[in-house]
Amino acid sequence: MNEQELFQELKKRILESYRNHYPYFSGNWKNFSSKDIRQLIELIETELRESVSEKWIYTHLKPEKNEKLPRKDMLDIFACFAGFSDWNEFSFKLNEVESEEIPIQKVENKKKFNKKLWFLVLIPILILGIYRFIQPKKSKTVTLKNEFTKKPVQTDEIKVYKLNENQKTPVEVVESKIELEDSNEKILIESPYFEQKEVQISDSEEEIFVKPEDYALVLKTFIDSDLSDWTSRKEKLEKILSEDLEVIILLKENLGAEYLNKEEFAQKLIVPTSETKKLKILNLETNENKEITFIRIQQL
Repeated sequence: MNEQELFQELKKRILESYRNHYPYFSGNWKNFSSKDIRQLIELIETELRESVSEKWIYTHLKPEKNEKLPRKDMLDIFACFAGFSDWNEFSFKLNEVESEEIPIQKVENKKKFNKKLWFLVLIPILILGIYRFIQPKKSKTVTLKNEFTKKPVQTDEIKVYKLNENQKTPVEVVESKIELEDSNEKILIESPYFEQKEVQISDSEEEIFVKPEDYALVLKTFIDSDLSDWTSRKEKLEKILSEDLEVIILLKENLGAEYLNKEEFAQKLIVPTSETKKLKILNLETNENKEITFIRIQQL
């Protein structure tokens, strides 16, 4: 294979690895949505401790054909995500497999299968499988609440994952509640409006309290509210937004993304429009002073 063919094969392997975490995705790069892109970035950050930009994915993975090969360091990251040590190993192994000649073997009763032994092994497996199937599963319902108000959090403001051997599996949140099959699970709670929290669920656990990110909630109020006092809004934004703020707005219908700095983003909120209310915060990061340093927003 040449380099372009290898890269196309790597793109297939990346989708296969992504489906291991999100098996309900059955599409290809053409219909790989902005939500899928965010989840892929989160997987790479969690599993590899590496950072990949949305722009890079739009530029190199989304297109059906690529005119040139991406940088080697990025190829290494995605080769690792696909199960290889780096791009070199990926290239070597795929070319090695392609060049191997597979000999035609004749089956002439070389190995006789012992049916009696197989039957004896199969019976305990079947019994165990039936027992596990009919045995009622231990399930547990846990309510997620605001630590300050003691009220349930809004379902669309929070994400929950089961943690198992450093893998994150999404858990559906319904009416501020999560349903767990095992009463002894470790979960991760993420939200742009609340502090990240890991919890080892116990048998007695029925409620989990999450601590609000105050500046994030102030920002949400600015986005949702009508214009009242632009001078006051400007002063408050100056306080909660970091000088090196970066904002990425994902345009609707997968049309790309818009990048804003602090001044440009603040201007949108000081004098809000009908379009401002159509912005939804997806991800938010703060520094040690609780100032907002990064925001990812979806245009609805």
